[in-house]
Amino acid sequence: MPDADRLMKPKDSAAGSSYVVSCSSVFRDRVTRLAGQRGASPADLARAVLLLLPEGALTRIPDPGQPLPHDREAIALRSGASKGRVLRRKPRLQMRLPAGYAHADLRRALALALTLAGGEAELALVTEADRKAGTAVENARDDLTAENTTLRALLADLAIPLLDRGIQTRADALFVLGFAPGTLPDNGTIRRRWRRLAMIYHPDSAFGDHERMSLLNQALSRLTE
Repeated sequence: MPDADRLMKPKDSAAGSSYVVSCSSVFRDRVTRLAGQRGASPADLARAVLLLLPEGALTRIPDPGQPLPHDREAIALRSGASKGRVLRRKPRLQMRLPAGYAHADLRRALALALTLAGGEAELALVTEADRKAGTAVENARDDLTAENTTLRALLADLAIPLLDRGIQTRADALFVLGFAPGTLPDNGTIRRRWRRLAMIYHPDSAFGDHERMSLLNQALSRLTE
């Protein structure tokens, strides 16, 4: 059976262009069903999306594409010399819209309409104030990142050197917790110092250091046992 696609060409007029957009039968049926539910036409769905989306936004929507080779529909001609002849053609959606749209963009617009109707996406209203607020948040985040980098560098400079041999003596334990050699801090003072340093070096903190935390634990145990 011959292919009917060659027999149907878009026609332009003052009222717009008649588009014959090839698509899979599943996609066509979903679009047609949604249009019926909304009391609209496929052209209305596409027009709504095209009017609302900013220029260039459609390029981020995947094109549902052409139907697969086996996805064809049978059409019987109803008039003319070929009346009764059955043609095989690609499934399509026919729409009248202003001239100049690519068929791929019309499929993208309809795909987005389906996604919005299914609750899988939503259009957000972003004002200039929202953009400024977003920029302020990004700048604050960048400043915080820079500040954390500086703090990391300061902590690295001020941190007590690691003891490769671990805690072997009371002097080692005092050194790791930042007490002067020979001092005799009570248990309460020792635990407060440990907690303060653990806030910095605990592996779950922003500046966590497993090795230093392990030494802190050894020092606490040595001084309070």
